[in-house]
Amino acid sequence: MVTIIILAVLAAIVALIIGITTGKDRYAEMSEEEFEAEAKRVSPLGAAMMEMHKFLQPTRVEFMRKRDKRVEGDSAEAGDPPPKEPPVP
Repeated sequence: MVTIIILAVLAAIVALIIGITTGKDRYAEMSEEEFEAEAKRVSPLGAAMMEMHKFLQPTRVEFMRKRDKRVEGDSAEAGDPPPKEPPVP
């Protein structure tokens, strides 16, 4: 009897996990502009980690920021307005 209860609880937990992971995608109903805004939003925790990393390895962080800007510039499509900041060599 106890085994059946344990198996039922485990099956319910597995079903709940599957339901949560395969549920509605929050990005599915977003417009492209909303998605871009969500992707560009910076979390406070990420900013704090970057500042801590900047304190420990300042040249590495500057390299990563320059690399990210270079990648953003390379991914621009034809007809897009020029970036507000000059490209990083």
